[in-house]
Amino acid sequence: MRKIIAVGGVPGTGKTTLFRKFMESLEWEKIEPVKMLPMLFNKEHNLYILGKYEDGEVFAGTDRLSMAVQPIAQEWIKNVDGNVLFEGDRIFNQSFLEFATSLNSVEVDVVYLKAPQSILEQRYADRGSDQSETFLKGRATKYNNILSSFDLMSYITEFNNTNLEEQAKVLEFLNKKLK
Repeated sequence: MRKIIAVGGVPGTGKTTLFRKFMESLEWEKIEPVKMLPMLFNKEHNLYILGKYEDGEVFAGTDRLSMAVQPIAQEWIKNVDGNVLFEGDRIFNQSFLEFATSLNSVEVDVVYLKAPQSILEQRYADRGSDQSETFLKGRATKYNNILSSFDLMSYITEFNNTNLEEQAKVLEFLNKKLK
C-alpha cells in the first residue's frame, strides 16, 4: 500500500529543517512530472517529496510553489504509484488532507509539529523572518481547525520539535512509516 505523509505546523516549528535532515542520507533527483509541481524523487524508496529545496533558501517545500498548485497536486497524487511526503503551508490544509484520506489503497499520516511560543519567536529572529502577526495568527487558526477536525483526528500524530532529540523521534516515525 502506498503512503502519503503530510507534515505541518505553524511557522517556525522546524518542518523544513526536519525535511533537510531526512533527505541527508538519501540520493534525490529533481523532477517536475507535471507543470507547477516540482519535487524530489528517491528511487530506492519510490518516494516523492513535493516542493523545492534549494540550498540557502529559508522557506522551502510546498511554500515555494504556486498558490494554484492544489488541484494539480491532487490530480497527480491520484495517479502516482509511489509514496508521497510533503510539508509546508501551500497544500497542508484541511481540504487537501481530506482529499488524501478519501483515496483508495492509500495509508495517510498527518504529522503535526509543535513548539512553545518562546522557541518559535527565537527561531523567527534567528532566520530573520518578516511574517506579519496577522499572517502568524492566521496560520495558528488554520492548524487549530485541522487539529479539531473530526474527519482528520484519527490520522494526526503530534510531536514536539524543540531540539535534536525530539527531531530524531519524528525522523524515526517517518522512517518507520515509509518502510
